[in-house]
Amino acid sequence: MRTAASAHPEPPELTYGTFNGFAYMPAMPGIAYRVLFRLIGTQEPGGRCLVTEEELAEALAVHRSMVGRGLQALILSKLVFRQAKGIYFLNPMISGARSVPEHLEAIGALDPADRLDVDDYQERYEAAVARAEQEKREKRLGRGTTQVRSKPAPAKPVDEETAEVLSLSTARGRARRRTSRP
Repeated sequence: MRTAASAHPEPPELTYGTFNGFAYMPAMPGIAYRVLFRLIGTQEPGGRCLVTEEELAEALAVHRSMVGRGLQALILSKLVFRQAKGIYFLNPMISGARSVPEHLEAIGALDPADRLDVDDYQERYEAAVARAEQEKREKRLGRGTTQVRSKPAPAKPVDEETAEVLSLSTARGRARRRTSRP
């Protein structure tokens, strides 16, 4: 007999975690903290979180775009690492583990650039946010230059007695779309 519990088995119990990494938490948007706490509460040992933005949005009762903003802030702060769509890992300094040695090994294997217990953590986060915003601006500008539209020619005076009825697309100087007929 298959039950709801067997269809969705509980992840192994977390027995150990160090959370002093929170002492260095940067100032982030409020949604980032809500997403982070949800991820912490649903993580598997080793900090793996299997959840989509849609699932997080539903659980937090917010729009998916808000969850995306929160995740972006968490990724820039190096509190969360995205492996693939729907697969995230918490930084070992704030994740749980099955044992003390397992947890300490994960922290020991952490890249020094990803550590949270550094004096310039807030500055690193702010620099990452500034870089991301700059990249977004450059991407937006790059798209804008390729889609420049020419201005239509000024309208000619219309003699109301002999004026023809034009379609809106013709009046705007565009070619008229032809509809395909079956």
